[in-house]
Amino acid sequence: MGLYINKREHPNVFENKQTLNAPNQSYSRQDFLTELIKEQEIANAALRKTLRELQIRTLKQEESQTSHWNDIGSQLNDLQKSSQSHQEMMRMQEKFQEEIADKLNRQTVFQKEVTEKLNSQEEFQNQISAKMNKQEEFQEDVLKRLDYQEALTEKISRQLNFIRSILFERTNYLASKIEDGYKLTSSYVYKLMTGSDKPLTFFLMNQNNDERPKLTDKP
Repeated sequence: MGLYINKREHPNVFENKQTLNAPNQSYSRQDFLTELIKEQEIANAALRKTLRELQIRTLKQEESQTSHWNDIGSQLNDLQKSSQSHQEMMRMQEKFQEEIADKLNRQTVFQKEVTEKLNSQEEFQNQISAKMNKQEEFQEDVLKRLDYQEALTEKISRQLNFIRSILFERTNYLASKIEDGYKLTSSYVYKLMTGSDKPLTFFLMNQNNDERPKLTDKP
């Protein structure tokens, strides 16, 4: 809106015919306290936004870590069940070995009886011949059982090695994921608080370099 001048009432009022550049105010009065409060409110709003984003990222990371821990817990439960199954197989193997030892002891007793009866009469020798046939069958059964025991032992050994490798791999994987998550979160917080694009390790190296001259100046 332009300036209105009543020339009839005020003919002596000077009117500038040139174009004025707005604003034409030569100085202004500023309330520094008000400006400071506004800047503080803006900074507080930015800080609240940053904290909300950090909380969201932290919750997501906690959910991811919880999921990983649940997976590891489930796998450990499976491994525990498998270990219990292997322990049961080991107990069965021990029982089987005890049965073999018992049969071997009985075989030893049987051989002593055979040795004593060889000195007896012909009828008794026929009985010995029949028992020798049984002994031969028994030895074949023992050999079969020993072969089965050897195969079972090898199978258990392979399964235990497989379980150890799985547990080792999952443990290393989880440790790597936790370390990567910690580094990522630390760098993100450092960037938000400082506004620097440089990594957190660069800031720590500079801080250590600043502290070294102070230590050398002491008498």
